[in-house]
Amino acid sequence: MHRVKWVKAGMILIVLFCFSPSSLRWAVAADEEAFHVPAEFEPHDFVWIVWTDEYYRAGEPTDRVVLRIIKALAPFVRIKLVVESRTQWRKVKRILGKHGISGKRVAYLIVPRNDRWIRDSGPIFLKGDRGRLKIADFNYNAYGELPTSDTYSKQVERLDRAIARQLRLPTVKTDLVSEGGGREFNGKGTLIVVESVELQRNPHKSKEEIERELLRVLGQKKVIWLKNGPAEDDKSSRGSLPGKIFTTTLTGGHIDEFCRFADANTILLAEASAEERDASPISRISYERLEESYRILSAATDQDGKPFTILRVPAADHLLARYKAAQHDVAYFRGIKAGDTIRYLLAASYLNFLVSNGVVLMPAYWKAGRPESIRAKDEKARRALQEAFPGRKIVPLDVEDVNHGGGGIHCITQQQPAMDGRPRRHGQ
Repeated sequence: MHRVKWVKAGMILIVLFCFSPSSLRWAVAADEEAFHVPAEFEPHDFVWIVWTDEYYRAGEPTDRVVLRIIKALAPFVRIKLVVESRTQWRKVKRILGKHGISGKRVAYLIVPRNDRWIRDSGPIFLKGDRGRLKIADFNYNAYGELPTSDTYSKQVERLDRAIARQLRLPTVKTDLVSEGGGREFNGKGTLIVVESVELQRNPHKSKEEIERELLRVLGQKKVIWLKNGPAEDDKSSRGSLPGKIFTTTLTGGHIDEFCRFADANTILLAEASAEERDASPISRISYERLEESYRILSAATDQDGKPFTILRVPAADHLLARYKAAQHDVAYFRGIKAGDTIRYLLAASYLNFLVSNGVVLMPAYWKAGRPESIRAKDEKARRALQEAFPGRKIVPLDVEDVNHGGGGIHCITQQQPAMDGRPRRHGQ
């Protein structure tokens, strides 16, 4: 038996439940309310985040990034923070209190052995046309690296149901394996996914079977398939990039690293310049893939047959780090052995941003001592996002501690849509 505790404003509500298949399925009465995944740029009631005391290869604490994100979001949206114990809950409350973030802005859910990447394994909220919510319950297999029956896969996969239980929301169950960072929605019925991700996660299903199930579970009308993500998001478990440089990611092409909706008809797509293409064999691969995506999207239409406006956002500069591999890294970085010093790329991307009520949190990469060209590219990306999201505050953040682990801002957050179409006001 597992114990999940909800903590808010000093009160503790304990909910006990078993993770048996029968007890976790909600019996949902048939009705005529249609459910779909809203676009991220629509109003939110909450943003969900996991606080874990993790260190990645840089040896830096990732909770610094989480704190920056919470501070930037708190004036705009309330936060639901997942912690793994009452001890951690007390610690985090003290930290947030020192930074002026009150209990009115943050509520806590205690789930033992949770996972940082809530975008991928956490709740995917479906909203009904009468305002009710459901949660899509996908399978999980550690980005195609483990079977769904593996202990770790099952441990991570349970988070969405734990949250559904706490919120008393029904779930929509599927045997499809898919992660939240691999899907992008325009809010009107169009979904963008990537073949290299969805097909790899579901090797025993055809593309047509996967598409039908995505449409059913997510309440969409149309799927646009891109082929691959940029080289910087390739799986290191399949080998290194040119120059024996590895990536830090296991995703193999999540859409939230390179292609995002800014509104129902506007797509932001990463762009490697011709100069970058000619200067780096890795950038050459990314250039060719991103231009292929541009051709696909230029020829595509939305759910109503209308073409999209495509805005290009610069690809982030390559940020390299070195690391002495441990034994457990042998499976993660193909072709290396324990003790080898490897070079790897941080998961840097301007498109791994989060949109919430009145704000966009974006990564920024310039630091003292780095080339001024990075500062200029940060500013170019900021201007592109400001153009795409007029009226919202663009907040650049240093998130490199998390980039070392293979993700970014979007990967460690998950929005909960506003039930009435309007964000809750401060204090509600």
